[in-house]
Amino acid sequence: MKNLVIGSEGFVGRSFCQYLETAGETVIRFDIKRGEEEDASKYKLPVEAADRVYFLAWEVGGSKFLYRDEIQFLQLERNLALMTNVFRQLRECPKPFLFVSSQLAEEHDTVYGTTKRLGEVWTRLLNGVRVRLWNIYGSYEPVGERSHVVADFVHQALSTNEIRMLTTGEEQRQFIFHTDVNEGLHQALSDGLQGIYDISSSEWVTVLSIAKIIADQTGAKVVPGNIVGSTPITPMVGKIPGWQPKVSLANGLAQLIAKTKANL
Repeated sequence: MKNLVIGSEGFVGRSFCQYLETAGETVIRFDIKRGEEEDASKYKLPVEAADRVYFLAWEVGGSKFLYRDEIQFLQLERNLALMTNVFRQLRECPKPFLFVSSQLAEEHDTVYGTTKRLGEVWTRLLNGVRVRLWNIYGSYEPVGERSHVVADFVHQALSTNEIRMLTTGEEQRQFIFHTDVNEGLHQALSDGLQGIYDISSSEWVTVLSIAKIIADQTGAKVVPGNIVGSTPITPMVGKIPGWQPKVSLANGLAQLIAKTKANL
């Protein structure tokens, strides 16, 4: 099986490509991080060479990136260009494909959520597979503008022996380990699922509880902030038949801590 992974070098893509190769499948990587000629918003994609296509590329990052007002137009322009170029080529050369959406597609007051929802509609029109990812963690991330909250907490714990939070941490999220995501993506496209499906733990936990688990495993001190965070309780739309997450939160965080130690 030859898999074209658009966004192969991203947070989800790197881990997913490794998963496919370990399973004995061929990966055709395509990502602007590999070179300007692999900008999926502009150039021709090697769709003809693939048996399946995974559309992961997106202008994305953690909440500190997604919700900044000054980059909403950047997200809009980039994501619309990505969709126009990729979906046009999938229409001209139809292949089984999967579009990676987000639970935030239920929110319509941000560019990220709105463009993900548009991508879901476009995918339906092309008979593609649609899955919504929730809060993924587990792959190593260097701290930066686009890094996610779990990786940031682990870095703080290992580097300063403290986890200084921006909020009180009472806001709730659903977290899913990256290896469970890989299996869900592969199964959804292999089964040719119609409709929209969630890839999530289905378990609501507070951000403060995440910080406390990391603190327990590293010996760090948790220092909550004063801002009251929000909890976007978006509905679950469907679970992939036969798929279940395997990695517990405590085990997944322990694995991320070990990876971060190795990289530091």
